[in-house]
Amino acid sequence: MHQSVISVDLVAAARRSEDLHHESDQSLQRAVEDYGRFLRLAQKHSGPLAPTRAVDQMWHLHMLHPVAYHRDCIRLFGRILDHDGGFGSVPEERPALGAAFERTARLWREAYGTSYADGAGASMESCWHDCQSRCWHACSSKDDVSVTLAAVSARE
Repeated sequence: MHQSVISVDLVAAARRSEDLHHESDQSLQRAVEDYGRFLRLAQKHSGPLAPTRAVDQMWHLHMLHPVAYHRDCIRLFGRILDHDGGFGSVPEERPALGAAFERTARLWREAYGTSYADGAGASMESCWHDCQSRCWHACSSKDDVSVTLAAVSARE
């Protein structure tokens, strides 16, 4: 396994969080590893990428450690990686979000040889809900896995 690109223990952070403390260690470790892979994709590919819900949850935890987040982003990207948690919340943005998610899934398969979100993102349906008034999510058509409507561009 590759060296982690994240300098903070996100599994320990998840254990202290209200939303994730009930998750299994295996589930949390996989989410952290997937987040690291997502960051590697963002490092290698300019243009929009869309995280899965698990990746987005780790991203949020990472940002809650601002010194580590800053240090990691500067090391990986030379700048702070911006997070647009509201992207896709209006109908006009949904096609761009879908395209970003499809692009991310393709790049993920090419880079890691596995399906992104266990293949859950192949088609997104319009199952929208408010998540603590911060983020918007779309339910995917398979296994009810949520896909976060955040997109990132490593180029900005």
